[in-house]
Amino acid sequence: MNRRVLIGSVAIMLVFVGVASLFLLPLSGDSTDRPVELGESESYVTSGEISTESDGLLVAHEGTVIADDNAHLTFEYGNRTVERVYDDGTVYTKYETTVTDKDWIESIGPTDAEERHFGEHQDRVVRITEENGTVDSSDMTFVRIQTSHHLRNLEYGQGDEQGDRTVYAPSSTWTTVNTETMHASPTAGKLSVDTETGVLREASLQYQLTNASSYGEYLLRLGETTTVDLRYEYDPNPDIDDIETPTWIDQCVENDHCEF
Repeated sequence: MNRRVLIGSVAIMLVFVGVASLFLLPLSGDSTDRPVELGESESYVTSGEISTESDGLLVAHEGTVIADDNAHLTFEYGNRTVERVYDDGTVYTKYETTVTDKDWIESIGPTDAEERHFGEHQDRVVRITEENGTVDSSDMTFVRIQTSHHLRNLEYGQGDEQGDRTVYAPSSTWTTVNTETMHASPTAGKLSVDTETGVLREASLQYQLTNASSYGEYLLRLGETTTVDLRYEYDPNPDIDDIETPTWIDQCVENDHCEF
């Protein structure tokens, strides 16, 4: 066989093997630690939102907690909103959703709570309940799980100390989402962590998740890609003495005159 032909055949075979390996070599998500410890102090102020291009809003929240009997927490899941006010041992909860989601709002909530209002307001349905209780830390559980989960999809470079904070920039990596291998690639954002405690104080990220089981699938964009947007803020030492009562408590609970 001609020497040049032999060399050419070997080169083509090596290229073929290299390309094939891109599709055959298994990948695994990196499980190294990330600087995403979330705080859970007795008093705090927090807010945030997580959404994806494919699923829309996953969860948005705003919360102010001064003590175990004085807090105001609001959670939004798609078209559903749950708002709780803790006031000296009494818990007022307002559930709100669209008229087409009426079954959910009729079934949710503790059975022993007193219903103070239930009615339709244009295209919305509102239910307000009252019961005894103090701040339940599980209110924030879903937010913390989702926030931590999405932050851990990325890698972060060496932190840059800025005053009492350490700032981390995200970088691309392979990760596992619901047992599926994906490539996470940031387009913007950073994390700001309390240098002394290691607790995450602020995050603002946007990144793309591409479903791919191999480098070849990722390079050829054979899997679906969605964009994730995440915003999170947390202050464990708020300078707040009292929480303002929402207008719906004055209207619907104290005066029985609801307007939305």
